[in-house]
Amino acid sequence: MPPPEIPKPCHRGLDWLLIAAFLVLLWAPTLDKLLRLDHAPEPKENRVLARRPPISELRFGRLQGFLAASEAYFNDHFGFRNRLIAWDQIWRVGVYQPGDLCDLIEGPHGWRFSGRGHMVENHLGWLKFTPQELQAWQKLLEKRRDWLAARGIQYLFVITPDKESIYPDELPRWIQEAPAEQGTKLDQFLQYMKAHSTVQILDLRPPLVAARKTAPTYMQQDPHWNLFGGFRACQEVIKALTAFPDLPPLRLEDFTWTNVPSMGGALARNVKEDNYYKFYPKPGLPAVTFTLTNIPTVWTRDGSCWISDTAAPLRRTAVIFHDSFGLAWHDFLVYDFKRIIFVWERREFNPSLIAATKPDLVINETLEGFLYSMNPEELMAKDGLPSGAQTPITLSAPVSHVDNR
Repeated sequence: MPPPEIPKPCHRGLDWLLIAAFLVLLWAPTLDKLLRLDHAPEPKENRVLARRPPISELRFGRLQGFLAASEAYFNDHFGFRNRLIAWDQIWRVGVYQPGDLCDLIEGPHGWRFSGRGHMVENHLGWLKFTPQELQAWQKLLEKRRDWLAARGIQYLFVITPDKESIYPDELPRWIQEAPAEQGTKLDQFLQYMKAHSTVQILDLRPPLVAARKTAPTYMQQDPHWNLFGGFRACQEVIKALTAFPDLPPLRLEDFTWTNVPSMGGALARNVKEDNYYKFYPKPGLPAVTFTLTNIPTVWTRDGSCWISDTAAPLRRTAVIFHDSFGLAWHDFLVYDFKRIIFVWERREFNPSLIAATKPDLVINETLEGFLYSMNPEELMAKDGLPSGAQTPITLSAPVSHVDNR
């Protein structure tokens, strides 16, 4: 049997180095808690970190709960946690595209923004439409407009601004100071359509920026506008419908509106929301009835839509396809139309529903970010226009009924 191999001096050095590194890593969290060695910025998280459980919990025989709370506190506050999270983010930025990395972006005054969908790159104008994409958008909207015009129906395409387009000053400083390109994809789209098409498009950015002088138009802890922002958008919609001079104006003095306490929305559920408003119609406004009605078609996400009917002597009717921002319109546009069918389909278009109801007006409302991400050619294929005669659908009996919602 050969004699055992004697470790070489260099191997011994590596062994001691490995042992030392292990001990340093083992004690690093404790040393950081004692000496505060980690100076990395605290990461912004969409939740409230666990709090230290009081020792008094032990006096009441709640040992199991105390231990569970202690473990949760340790997981949220152990030494060098901030530095590890920062390294993880740096590593992922180097591997993945950064536009979809930051789901939550917080500004210096507590305003939170969604970073999904390459928000930063789009806001800074780094991304642009291709000529083919702009042509496809033109073709889609003109097909819809022309199909409706042949039936005597007005068409309006409304673009709801992303929150960062109205409150760029609330974004983090590193975004505000980043080099920006001239114009965003929305600017590019509007300029192209103005030069090449006559489709009526409503850009809500200027009125919503101006409305900030009166009250906040978007919520701090949620990507959506508040009801005041939704109201100002409805006012602009009515102003844009010059083909219907008989529509009554929407007046702020017809409502009692107030700021009410609320908790945060989609971006921070456990944080106070300061920009939440409620609107109450004054007695002079007509009564409105809402009916939830089934639609036997795959076009709606849940097979239903809201239909509003007003008691006022109005004559115009409308179909509105909207995303989540359009939910705020249910509180206001109903006072300008005899009937509105609200379909939460998010920028979609339903020829069968339109043919069945024969409205005076069709509105497509879509968020700025959706305009950037969706494919107009896919929407065109879904629309199926022109494809000859459409088979009208029949609205079923109401499944629920709400008055003066």
